[in-house]
Amino acid sequence: MFSKTKKIAVLLASGVLLSTSFSTTAFADTATTSDATVSTATNSTDSGNTQVDTNTNSDQSTTSNGSSDSTTGQNRTAVTQSSVNDIDVSAVKDAMLTEVNRLRSQNGLSPMTSVDVLNSYAQSRTDSFISSGVDDHAGWNSANMYPYNQSAEENIAQTPFSILGTTDPTTIAQKITNEFYVEKYDPEPNYGHRKNMLNPYVNYIGIGVTVSNGMVYFSQEIGNDKEANDKYDSSDMYNYYLTNNNDFANVSTYDLADSERQSQNKDYVSKDNYTIVDLRGGVTTKDNYVSIYDRDGNKYDSIALQPHTDWASDIIAIINNNIYFHVSTNGFVLADDVLPWATFLAGTTVTTNSDAQIYDDYGNPTGQYLAAGSGWLTDRRSTNLTTGAKMYRVGTNAWLRAADLSY
Repeated sequence: MFSKTKKIAVLLASGVLLSTSFSTTAFADTATTSDATVSTATNSTDSGNTQVDTNTNSDQSTTSNGSSDSTTGQNRTAVTQSSVNDIDVSAVKDAMLTEVNRLRSQNGLSPMTSVDVLNSYAQSRTDSFISSGVDDHAGWNSANMYPYNQSAEENIAQTPFSILGTTDPTTIAQKITNEFYVEKYDPEPNYGHRKNMLNPYVNYIGIGVTVSNGMVYFSQEIGNDKEANDKYDSSDMYNYYLTNNNDFANVSTYDLADSERQSQNKDYVSKDNYTIVDLRGGVTTKDNYVSIYDRDGNKYDSIALQPHTDWASDIIAIINNNIYFHVSTNGFVLADDVLPWATFLAGTTVTTNSDAQIYDDYGNPTGQYLAAGSGWLTDRRSTNLTTGAKMYRVGTNAWLRAADLSY
């Protein structure tokens, strides 16, 4: 697993897919779901990665009351459903620790150890959310995790009891762990929660759970003390963190997340010489027709993708040690044949710091400029494959360098 994970990390860090940043970045994103749910999950690391995702509604219903039906003369028995106050917080914490370590076990990782310092801080975090809500990791300070503030990480979330629909500790733990893993309710996901839980270079965890006014708040505070941190090679840790601001996951598995989609689509089933990585993005074909391959790496003779066309992609596939992007059922294209991009920055506004050169899809300067201080919506980010510079798209065949922008 680790060799493939590192290969993907190096691939993307070198600019083949996306770029990364170690400056402090905060994205706040709001989406309203059709079933009127509320679910917020955010992740952060001490390397500066912060993500906030919110889905908002007003769904609240915890009980149903019986009454006498005067029309039929039948008596209806009052039934009281479980309420949020019936949740055993201590049991949920224990179940969350069990579940995150069950996830790590499935990926060949050592379990994290629960420690009082992190548990205390995690609980203080969720208690504070009663008044503040989960707000872009506001107030998070890894110094409060000392001495376990080396390689510090945080995953936090909030969800109404009406969405959890249960007081069973194991079910609650699995639901929140699965949400951290898939980021289903995150309109701008970057798999940061998953990477925090599956970080092979962290050893300790604390968990907080707070119940208030029909809402349940969760926190995972993760880190090392100096002794644990010194056991790992700093370059290995750096390569792992390089992936944190990208729109792809490391190679991993989670039975709860994998079972449904694997039953529906064989492209999601890993096997010998074929491993998958979750992705939210797409690819653009270059000047020529692009060959399509099946999940075994065999090229189709009769079909190809047209030049200069966009294709959504949800999987990076490692087939016989080559990197492919999934573009259709049992259809993949070689990474070298396309221009990959990420989508989770869609709707973000960037502002030019000076008169900014416009570049085309291939990173070539067009000779045109955008005025200093002007704001532009961006829908994709990628990397200039020649210079390695991070780029943001602001129009068709029009990209700006990150160095020329503020956010």
